[in-house]
Amino acid sequence: YLSLYNQIKSDSIGTPLTASIFFGDHPVPSREFLLQGGGNIISDCSAHDVDYIRWVLGDEVVCVYATGTSSDEELKETGVIDNATMVMKFKKGTVVTLTLSRGANYGYDQRCEIFGSKGLASVKNISEDASELSNEFGTHRPKWAHSFPQRFEMAFGQELDAFADTLLLGKEWPVKEKDCVAVQKVCDAALESCVNGNVVYLDTQ
Repeated sequence: YLSLYNQIKSDSIGTPLTASIFFGDHPVPSREFLLQGGGNIISDCSAHDVDYIRWVLGDEVVCVYATGTSSDEELKETGVIDNATMVMKFKKGTVVTLTLSRGANYGYDQRCEIFGSKGLASVKNISEDASELSNEFGTHRPKWAHSFPQRFEMAFGQELDAFADTLLLGKEWPVKEKDCVAVQKVCDAALESCVNGNVVYLDTQ
């Protein structure tokens, strides 16, 4: 993710025009979790990717449209959305689609792709291990990493390093209050859009 950020900042793909992000949760949460206040997937899961793409683009969301669906009748009857899509338009013109799902039963599916005027940059999934088997039945690879502790182990370590540097060395904490507030406003607007079916515009002044 940091490498993709550096590619964008070094103008490797030119002007970012569109981006596609996919968040597929694994393991699939229990039915009890979803039915007993597990949280709307937009409220629960979108903030991480909204935060990341704002940082990468160095830009703010001006409007968002979101819609969602329930994967079965029981969830639908109780108003639980476990799959959703957000479309965000940024100030500089980039259009970002974020797809969220609780049901990636094949592994923790986390992907990001940014298309620009000069090229394409992406972050791919990470497998459980690096093995690969090829035989008369085809080519077989392991599942994706089990969940977020495995997928983002290195990132969590770097966060702890940054926290220690702030406390012990007096370095500036990289995450600002304004960033947290901006991300929450986008997520709130997406939830509002999902409920009322309209595009929601944000005050970015």
